Amino acid sequence: MVGSRGNGTAIKTPEPPVIVFFTMYDGKYAFLHFELTDRVFVNPEKCYCRQNSKRPCCTVVIDTKDKTIDLRRFRASQEAGKGLYTWDLARFRIPKHPQHKDVEVVKKVEYLTLEFDSVEEKDVFREELKSLETKESEAEAD
Repeated sequence: MVGSRGNGTAIKTPEPPVIVFFTMYDGKYAFLHFELTDRVFVNPEKCYCRQNSKRPCCTVVIDTKDKTIDLRRFRASQEAGKGLYTWDLARFRIPKHPQHKDVEVVKKVEYLTLEFDSVEEKDVFREELKSLETKESEAEAD
């Protein structure tokens, strides 16, 4: 890096891990993309099963310490050559990507509620999420 006082080195923190969900939205296949910053966490207090504890809980609520979560969405086009086979996740991270402009920024998302088919599936997700948090902490310590 060249500055007014000579050459230097810019040290940047590593980018946080991301979660990309493949889901249905308004009857179309969609990717939901958001960063797992240190402000995002699983909030068991917002879970609906806290109101009805008679059945096993298959819900995870992802919350934020900020007012909203930065969520981006891309919905599949059903046109020939533009559907599921043309999806490229780079569009979420690279502003110069040709389809970056097609990514929708979803505003005012306060939390995400994820419903799983079983408690086991929910537990697997929670463990994977914990492993990402651990890897991010290790990267920051290096």
